[in-house]
Amino acid sequence: MGRMRKRKASSFRTPEEGLNDVQEIIKTEKAFPERRLRGVVEELSIGCSRFVTLANKDLNQPGRTKLDRERLKSCMREMDNMGQQSRLIRTQVKKNTVRDKLKLVQNFLQRLRFLADEPQHSIPDVFVWMMSNNKRIAYARIPSKDILYSTVDEETGKDCGKVKAVFLKLPGKKGFGPAGWTVQAKLELYLWLGLNKQRKEFLSGLPNGFEEIKAAKSGSGPHFAPPVSLVYNMKQVFQLRAHMYQARSLFAADSSGLSDPFARVFFSTHSQVTEILSETLCPTWDQLLVFDDVELFGEASELRDDPPIIVVEIYDQDTVGKAEFIGRTFAKPTIKMCDEHYGPPRFPPQLEYYQIYRGNSTAGELLAAFELLQIGQGGRADLPPLEQPTDSERGPILPVPLGIRPVLSRYRIEVLFWGLRDLKRINLAQVDRPRVDIECAGRGVQSVLIQNYKKNPNFSTLVKWFEVDLPENELLHPPLNIRVVDCRAFGRYTLVGSHAVSSLRRFIYSAPDKTSNNWATAGEKTDLTECKTVRMTEEEDDKERKKKKKKKKGGVEEEEETDGSVLDWWSKYFASIETMKEWLTRAATKRNKPTCVVLFIRLCWHVQVFNKELETEFGMFEDWLHTFNLYRGKAGDDDEHAFDDDRIVGRFKGSLCMYKVPLSEEITKEAGFDPNMGMFQSIPHNDPIHVLVRVYVVRATELHPADINGKADPYVVIKLGKSEVKDKENYISKQLNPVFGKSFDIEATFPMESMLTVSVYDWDLVGTDDLIGETKIDLENRFYSKFRATCGISSQYSVHGYNIWRDPLKPSQILAKLCKESKIDAPQYGPGGKVKVANRIFTAPTEMEDENGLKKQTEEHLALAVLNHWEEIPRVGCKLVPEHVETRPLLNPDKPGIEQGRIEMWVDMFPMDMPAPGPALDISPRKPKRYELRVVIWNTDEVILEDDDYFTGEKSSDIFVRGWLKGHQEDKQDTDVHYHSLTGEGNFNWRFVFPFDYLMAEEKIVISKKESMFSWDETEYKIPPRLTLQVWDADHFSADDFLGAIELDLNRFPRGAKTAKQCTLAMIQNEHELPTISIFKQKRVKGWWPFAARDENDEMELTGKVEAELHLVTAEEAEKSPVGLGRNEPDPLEKPNRPDTSFMWFLSPLKSIRYFIWHNYRWLILKVLALMLLLLMLGLFLYSVPGYLVKKMLGA
Repeated sequence: MGRMRKRKASSFRTPEEGLNDVQEIIKTEKAFPERRLRGVVEELSIGCSRFVTLANKDLNQPGRTKLDRERLKSCMREMDNMGQQSRLIRTQVKKNTVRDKLKLVQNFLQRLRFLADEPQHSIPDVFVWMMSNNKRIAYARIPSKDILYSTVDEETGKDCGKVKAVFLKLPGKKGFGPAGWTVQAKLELYLWLGLNKQRKEFLSGLPNGFEEIKAAKSGSGPHFAPPVSLVYNMKQVFQLRAHMYQARSLFAADSSGLSDPFARVFFSTHSQVTEILSETLCPTWDQLLVFDDVELFGEASELRDDPPIIVVEIYDQDTVGKAEFIGRTFAKPTIKMCDEHYGPPRFPPQLEYYQIYRGNSTAGELLAAFELLQIGQGGRADLPPLEQPTDSERGPILPVPLGIRPVLSRYRIEVLFWGLRDLKRINLAQVDRPRVDIECAGRGVQSVLIQNYKKNPNFSTLVKWFEVDLPENELLHPPLNIRVVDCRAFGRYTLVGSHAVSSLRRFIYSAPDKTSNNWATAGEKTDLTECKTVRMTEEEDDKERKKKKKKKKGGVEEEEETDGSVLDWWSKYFASIETMKEWLTRAATKRNKPTCVVLFIRLCWHVQVFNKELETEFGMFEDWLHTFNLYRGKAGDDDEHAFDDDRIVGRFKGSLCMYKVPLSEEITKEAGFDPNMGMFQSIPHNDPIHVLVRVYVVRATELHPADINGKADPYVVIKLGKSEVKDKENYISKQLNPVFGKSFDIEATFPMESMLTVSVYDWDLVGTDDLIGETKIDLENRFYSKFRATCGISSQYSVHGYNIWRDPLKPSQILAKLCKESKIDAPQYGPGGKVKVANRIFTAPTEMEDENGLKKQTEEHLALAVLNHWEEIPRVGCKLVPEHVETRPLLNPDKPGIEQGRIEMWVDMFPMDMPAPGPALDISPRKPKRYELRVVIWNTDEVILEDDDYFTGEKSSDIFVRGWLKGHQEDKQDTDVHYHSLTGEGNFNWRFVFPFDYLMAEEKIVISKKESMFSWDETEYKIPPRLTLQVWDADHFSADDFLGAIELDLNRFPRGAKTAKQCTLAMIQNEHELPTISIFKQKRVKGWWPFAARDENDEMELTGKVEAELHLVTAEEAEKSPVGLGRNEPDPLEKPNRPDTSFMWFLSPLKSIRYFIWHNYRWLILKVLALMLLLLMLGLFLYSVPGYLVKKMLGA
């Protein structure tokens, strides 16, 4: 098993290093991480294939137990499966999917590690104990597989025959948790484990330059005993320079949510610490630690290739008690021998990030560099000189040298102070006068004091700035700390919470590209193509309408027209879902671009359904206003560390903008530039504003069951500030996928009431209602966003009907407002349906129908065309939020991180100082329409024969047909019995009548019924409309025999065959390839359909054919022209013309003899009668001949 294990180990070492490379490339934002990931995945697939090939050879080797063989087979299956998946993933790695595929490959790595562990340890592990006064103080456990020796290098343990640093930890329960994470002692060990015959190799991995001191030989001792000790005459002297620059995102070890960190560096037998920095999670030590006269044993070349590791531990200094462990990281120094030149490219070393670990979880990053310099014959004088301390306040602390310290530039950081939200109590007292302090690299700025947080949580002065020296390399920028303090009585300041912005890259200002103004030519080309596409789709729609009109005749045409006139919002919604599915399907099949363009234009006539939150689609609406969570309290360990929501004590709303100074004069000299606002020009004021919030809740899906029956009785609760709306009266019984179709209007004042909570509760008859889940929406960011999330932009402008324009401002008014805010020229409307905005020309229709169907000229379609393509406007353009439905996850605070369902909804917001909006859109759920399905069973043919005749043994069947609609099994109906069918033919002329409620948009039958006699109210189910027809053989003294069935989806089923001969099993097997019809469009259809059943081999076989007629009528039509069941009145059907054999034998025995005996054996009966007559005559002849002869002879 050792060989198998080592092959697996070798197969994942390279991918592990490769994955680290990919993570580093992504982290440093270098180019082409997908190429490196493809290479890693390819190496993994090759390694898996190689393992399977080698394992096949080892499978039948002697000496293997059954466990070994089965485990090897399991590993081969896993590796083969992994190799196949790797090859598939390699083809799917793209620039936008790198992160997702990286997670999948990391899962492979975990599986490989799991496979590499032996389920049954055949060799015990090695334990190293540290003793003191005969007490066990600390220990280290070394897996035997890591030090196992093999003559094959690939199969040798990774630490076999190597000098390795081993860290001792506390034994027993003390070793678990934070107390056991600190290192008790560090040992450097050389370990080797091998067979007795290989013992000559155990010193082969030691560094050269040693002498062995062996024990005195004894006669009974082994032939080759290991030495008692080793004496190294060859040693190298080094100086270690640890350049400790800074750390970021450290673990919060104090109750304030901050730490007082310092670092301790261990190397060989030496240890040093940095200075302690108070109350920070992002310390910048900027300190050089020098380790003089570090003695290392072995040859210089070996040390250069494999230097000892450096251990760096971060601690939090507490005023009382011992320092608390924060995390640990390992590093290898860049080594310079005395004969090497100290210069580029290796020296001076560059600062690198090292991940800090606390147990199994990450606890921050360390930015440092380590160099190990050999001291030669000339002593320390030959080493690069050290800078002397330059800061008198810090004392004798050496700074990081200039060559290693980042090159600094002067930056200005502008801070937008917008407001504070949801601040929790601190020490049982409410926050009343908060202030925000910003700090970066020792410099900072303070906001103005909010005088009354309850009355107005926004700041009166919006923008402040400060200048600071920062590294030119953006990856080395120090974090920016945000702290909120509360000003209390007697000048006391209490820390409320803090936030560390670890990366400032997204806040770096980049000047707009002036060359992007001349887009007129490209714009005209795009618009012409777009115009053609729209016209083409309109022509296609006209053609389709004409075709439909040709097909319609008489009353059917009127009915279709009325169906078109009752379209509502749900029509648009379901059409959007279907079109989106079609678009995704076509995109997956990689069709050509023109098809996709036509499809997109068709899609834009619908409402856009997002299967995620609107925030994720539009960058959390943080285009200029960002939200920073404020944390307080000590962070949790391990699994608890993943959920920091309990530590959130509030939110700071604002933004940052940083740029090098001086700034270009072109920007500062622009018209209307306000120097007090800096880079935050044209932002709205933050005074309180009254808003009408209109919440539309469409439906919820996959809710978590809340009752013991596995269901829930959900209803919606809307909460905004102090306003709360409960829709408890309209709860939906026993549904996990309820359709609400509700709209709620709430008036609110921003910023005091800006967090909208939409909750779904479970109604209970007794006791309090249970919260299923809730979702929270920050309306303020949406309201002020440049994406204009107040009211979605429709794809077309209409003043009536279900697609009515919802915004109080018309498209032309919105466009004029956007142009004014963006400081571009107002739109210029020209003849021929054209409009010019920012040197781009857009085209659209200029006619609009009013409520009476009259057409009139309008510019609204032109303005709407620009709004729908606003992202194409250079410099100022962005995608505006379309008319949409967003899907949000429902979460429960008692079950953090577990989704409790999803809710589909959207929110409209209208300022109260603007014109009042129209009435809310009607999205109430559709009520099902009553239909009646009439099914006439005319005939059957080729039904298989199940019964054997008692007298003749002839095959026959007593046929009847059964039918029902899915969900209405209790309303199943049977025809009468066609007795004794000898050919499988049956004649019925029998009518089934199935009334049902149907939702046309969802294509579902609606069933309302009580689940049990104890149910409080009826439960509503929605199921597909499926008609089931079965053929049976009737038996009188036993259960009826099932012969075959067919299930027809009434929305799409194959057209019936015209004759029984044309009816085949292919109508069922190839159903997806054949053209289908819908009874809801066709209304009436007649034909032959096959019955089928599975044989002993589980294969479909033809068991009969049925001629049926399906007729669908509405409830109103059914009332006008009623029909009877079977052959009853009204509108009775004729009796079937059945053959004389179709009767019951025990009711008509003479008929039975006539048809069953005479019909089949009449010639045999005639022959038997003739033979009997002949025999009778012969017997009479023989009987009368003797008497006759006697008479003749006597002459009588």
